[in-house]
Amino acid sequence: MKPFKPQRLALLISMAFTAPMLMAQQSTDVGRINVEGQPGGTDTGMISQEETPKARSSVGRQFMEKLNPTANAFQIIDILPGVNTFNYDATGLFGGGIRIRGFAGDQLGMTINGAPVNDSGNFAVYPQEYTDTENLCEVFVTQGSTDTDSPHVGASGGNIGMVTCAPKDTFGVRAAQSFGQLNYRRSFVRLDTGKVGPSNLKAFISYSKATAEKFKGAGGADRDHIDMAVEVRPNTDVFLSASLLYNNAINNNIRALSNPQIAQYGRNFDFSTVVPQHLTAVAGTAQTETVPADGFYKFNINPFRNYLFTSKAEFKVNKDLTLSAEPYYWYGFGTGGGQIQQLTEGGTGTNVTRLKDLNGDGDTLDKVLAYGSSVTETNRPGVTFKVNYRIDNHTVNAGYWYERANHRQTGPRVAFDNNGNSSNTWLDNPAAFLQRPDGQAFQARDWRTISTGKSLYVQDTIALMNDKLMLQIGGRNATIDRDFTNYANAQSSSATGRSDADYQIKRSYSKFLPSAGVKYNLDTQKSVFFNVAENFKAPGNFSFQNLLQGGTVANGVLTGATLRNPVVGIETSTNMDLGYRLQTESTTLSGSVFMVNYKNRIASAFNPETALSVDYNVGDVSLKGVELEADQKLNKNFSLYGSMSYTESKMKQDLRLSSTLTEATAGKNFPDTPKWMAAMALSYKEGPWFGQLTAKYTGKAFATLVNDQQMDGYTLLNLAAGYKLPSTGFFKAPEVRLNVDNLANTDYQRISSPSGSQFTVRALPLGTLAGSNPFYYIGAPRFVSVTLRSDF
Repeated sequence: MKPFKPQRLALLISMAFTAPMLMAQQSTDVGRINVEGQPGGTDTGMISQEETPKARSSVGRQFMEKLNPTANAFQIIDILPGVNTFNYDATGLFGGGIRIRGFAGDQLGMTINGAPVNDSGNFAVYPQEYTDTENLCEVFVTQGSTDTDSPHVGASGGNIGMVTCAPKDTFGVRAAQSFGQLNYRRSFVRLDTGKVGPSNLKAFISYSKATAEKFKGAGGADRDHIDMAVEVRPNTDVFLSASLLYNNAINNNIRALSNPQIAQYGRNFDFSTVVPQHLTAVAGTAQTETVPADGFYKFNINPFRNYLFTSKAEFKVNKDLTLSAEPYYWYGFGTGGGQIQQLTEGGTGTNVTRLKDLNGDGDTLDKVLAYGSSVTETNRPGVTFKVNYRIDNHTVNAGYWYERANHRQTGPRVAFDNNGNSSNTWLDNPAAFLQRPDGQAFQARDWRTISTGKSLYVQDTIALMNDKLMLQIGGRNATIDRDFTNYANAQSSSATGRSDADYQIKRSYSKFLPSAGVKYNLDTQKSVFFNVAENFKAPGNFSFQNLLQGGTVANGVLTGATLRNPVVGIETSTNMDLGYRLQTESTTLSGSVFMVNYKNRIASAFNPETALSVDYNVGDVSLKGVELEADQKLNKNFSLYGSMSYTESKMKQDLRLSSTLTEATAGKNFPDTPKWMAAMALSYKEGPWFGQLTAKYTGKAFATLVNDQQMDGYTLLNLAAGYKLPSTGFFKAPEVRLNVDNLANTDYQRISSPSGSQFTVRALPLGTLAGSNPFYYIGAPRFVSVTLRSDF
């Protein structure tokens, strides 16, 4: 089906901006009035009326309540300015990717209730692992400038924050059931205690179960999720809270495709359903079991479980001084990727690269298929201490953040049978691991990274000119200490180094990050602001792999190897915003011009000399553009939100892959960064009826560093429509809601960039330079679901 014309959407967006500005010129409203607690007095739930002197956007309950209930955080913020997201399917259960002003997910700090949830090793984010939308009250984005008090050492491009709702003051139960295409099923129930006892304790606990099939190929997703929270306010000076989330999910991967594969096999080409078979073992004969070209869907899965505990103890010492402590603890365990592996029995390398007889035929001559992939287990406690002090016209915020993440990464292998059943799907049972001749478990990688993050910050907000002028000056010193241990493992030796002997390396990365902002109120409704801030990102722990070079192997022992230093340094960015805001009873508008310079960008690139993707500092990038958003209450029934983003991105240097090989990237556009994006949300309510239509245009973008392949632009339409039934008997405020994602059934595709910063250098061979085809995720087709919900 042909996509919705972007010109039509551009017209609607321009109306969204022009109407409120024209109306504002005639307005005599004074101050800010929120209708029913909704941002800007509208019904869309978008664009809160901000006081900060930096670009910031947010999404509230009004918008989230109209989404498919399994929508993840990336889907929630999709239509905000500067936000470029892609989800692997409509339900959100399979995950997705994000860029904001060209910065990828692993360059954006992400928090839940103030606790960081980026991977502690490579800073990647996995939006399907976090929360249920029914328990979220706000998701906010700071485009470009990371907050001064943020607990991040890997956020060079801003931050995303999720804030869960507090327990309700009154007792109640909410239940919801969703059905849809692809055997989509979701059940949700939440219990609130209401206020209990003299300390006004209140709590909630919720549980959800969601399943769905893939929109192409065999397999699906299965997710169990629990959220709980408690608040206690013993008196007016003390506030205590805690929350816990638990997530346990397993989903089949959705296959990414190259353009030649799409042309040959079609957009629905996926992993094979044919079970790989072991050969009948024959003693004394060298046998080879080959990895199927199209894999096997049951061995392309992503099992993951995680817990996050957050808490807060806040004490009001007096009317001017407040102290707080916010401890948290994150645990995660999981694996992913393709699990079919070919192992070679015997071997002539070091002991750790050898394997015993795997197929039981009495020899070590064979190449045998096994099940296995990379396993990651993380234990991550941390705490933030905060002080808020008011003196005269100053409000001073200061604090200290500390965490110690124990990041264990291994690569075990286990057996599987000819029915497609592995002996240990989660790879969490050492008794099932295949062994080396010395009786130890074979590991394709074996690392431990202790990452100690610290940040000391202070920020002073100064009110001047009878509160017309606000100055905000801050700074934080952010540090991460990496203690990386490589235990001898069988990771393939390469031109970049080897891992078949123990080594340890420690590095510390630190940066002082100043920020300054100013906001001036032109009158009670209009203001201008300017902000400048420096951010940084430390190298991921993958920069410490394969650091051994040279050496000789005798009797299975490596000697004479040397340990080289990691070559990847920190990435820094300087972000500047100049903006304007209009805030009235029914209109909220915000626009900004931005410029970002970031240096020593860290990215993974494919080196044709070594046939490996490795991390590089690949030079500097400049970004500049315009972002606009507006929300207008048209009348008592309709509200309209619109956003628009224009981004210019340029790489400043050629990419040097080695001492002899350079790629011509200077002056090229940064991949996966559209120049144009625009979005709108039209909200409707009358009596028991409500609805919302959203449209998002994502412009064309390049897929490679040398810009020799690009993705076409596309527009997606999503519809929500519902009816609130009258309360009766046991049911309170029941409602039924229809959601249609990708209403026009638009065909589209987005680049597959695993951690957000990995790109193909070039798609096409040119002279002596090798090329490789970029891979794309196929956009999900139209998806229809229905949700029934009621309070009790």
